[in-house]
Amino acid sequence: MTTSPMSCESEAAIPTSLLGPTLADLLELVPGLDGVSAQARQNMKTGIRTLCRVLDRQPRFVPIAATALRKMFNEALPAAAGVSVSNWRNVKTNVRRAIKLSGLSDATAITDVPLSNAWQRLIDKVPNSERRGLIRRFARFCSGCQVAPDKIDDVILAKYHAFLEATQLYRDPVRSVIVLAWAWNKAVARDGAYPRLNAPSRSRKYALDWADLPPSLIEDVQAFHDSCLNPDPFDPASRRPASPVTIQGRDYLMRRFASALVSRDIDVNGLQCLADLFRPERLKEGIRFFLARNDDKPCTQVPHFINLALIVAKRWAKLPPDQIAEIQVLSRNFNRPQTGLTRKNRNRVRQFADDRATSRLLNLPGRLVADAKKRPLTYRTALRVQMALAIELLIFAPIRVGNLVRLDRHRHYHWARFKGDRVLHLVIPAAEVKNDVNLEFPLLPETVALLDLYMTTYQPILDHRHPSGLLFPGRNGVPKNQPGFSRQITAIIERETGLKMNPHVFRHLAAQFFLEDHPGNYEEVRRILAHKRIETTLQNYAGLEMAAAVRRFDQTILDRRDGPVLNPDRRAAS
Repeated sequence: MTTSPMSCESEAAIPTSLLGPTLADLLELVPGLDGVSAQARQNMKTGIRTLCRVLDRQPRFVPIAATALRKMFNEALPAAAGVSVSNWRNVKTNVRRAIKLSGLSDATAITDVPLSNAWQRLIDKVPNSERRGLIRRFARFCSGCQVAPDKIDDVILAKYHAFLEATQLYRDPVRSVIVLAWAWNKAVARDGAYPRLNAPSRSRKYALDWADLPPSLIEDVQAFHDSCLNPDPFDPASRRPASPVTIQGRDYLMRRFASALVSRDIDVNGLQCLADLFRPERLKEGIRFFLARNDDKPCTQVPHFINLALIVAKRWAKLPPDQIAEIQVLSRNFNRPQTGLTRKNRNRVRQFADDRATSRLLNLPGRLVADAKKRPLTYRTALRVQMALAIELLIFAPIRVGNLVRLDRHRHYHWARFKGDRVLHLVIPAAEVKNDVNLEFPLLPETVALLDLYMTTYQPILDHRHPSGLLFPGRNGVPKNQPGFSRQITAIIERETGLKMNPHVFRHLAAQFFLEDHPGNYEEVRRILAHKRIETTLQNYAGLEMAAAVRRFDQTILDRRDGPVLNPDRRAAS
């Protein structure tokens, strides 16, 4: 079950009047709803109670205000409560219907507005049913505002966005508006008869390209990188060479930090070298930028910038001792190591306390491939097999997604023999790995069979006419964009299984599954996840097997008891 963001003690201290109408009020009204069958009323009550179980809250502490309920739905982990994808879909439908019929909220009032004749004629001409459905809801809103189709503009779109923010229960309002604008421009405004709509941007982009920064800064950065890659072996202060992956990461951090300073109205021409970038006053200004982007909450990026600033200040820029000491103070203040998994990641892993959730994830690659084989050979079908392969590899080779997306059969396939059989090893050299550790994973025969099927049948459809050995090709013969690739994996897992997890959670799951069967064997977990130090493994995963240990302990006590204190109510427990 998901961990409630509010404990029972704090819930009891909140006056329910401050929450407005709640699910408790809704439950009281459902039995008296007119024009609804007894079965439908029962389904609504069941849906409301299931929602409260998933949220781990009592009905009187769940407001039905759209903004609050939408956030709860986004953070909910139904799979952790044993709720299937189809059941969760029914829960949302029944709760939404109950709210609409109760009159406690106007969240769905838009569906009751009749279309004007002008809007009806326009919608009838939209050939695509999907786009027609997207435009119809907007048309009802405009009809209610008495706005004709030819009078549409971005002001009306902004009002519609505000309406969705206040009323839409499940979907992201910004995404709804973006998709609407796309459908409108494609289906209605393409011939110029109606005005085009400009959707709001979701981008928070601030990063500049290196070409937008002073050439002298670029030269200094490159010289610093070269000194790290090829240190002078005769220099007493020399350190071992940095890996290309480390250099790539530092380059990324430097460009983003310079961009952050420019966003804080610092003249770009004042950033002529790395010393200008990481002087204490500039470092503080950049930190303020990243904290502000994170609503002034602790930001995981900040320690990386400070650590990089210390390296540059000591080894390259040779800043004065008092400035280095000032950066060290910042390091002590912001470098507060995370002990164990974050709360969010613990919740993600906790979903798999239910064996059914584990089964859904582990069997997902097979289901996706079986489904693809029944369909025509298209780009969309090939994408499903690609996602099946990505998930299969993450299950049996829990590598970081940056390494996953760059896999190439010409560089990373190595055949060996084990007990007389040829075995394919996935080998990633240390130079390509974040912590400079060689990775090697022997693959199971069924995984190799999936690799062969994908590379011979489906990968050529996805290579954008740039044949290569890349497992996950993007455009122009390069690997797919890493953030987009991660989002694709996350989306298909949630859509097919109801589980909310990103690719990195596979590493946490690998540790949990192994420690549950082999308690205390952190050394092997360290090897599987390729941590350099056992301290890293202990810091993140010590105690991860605690739930399984407590269950074994409970059973030890129960075996010594004569009988239960009370017979548990199975319905209440579920």
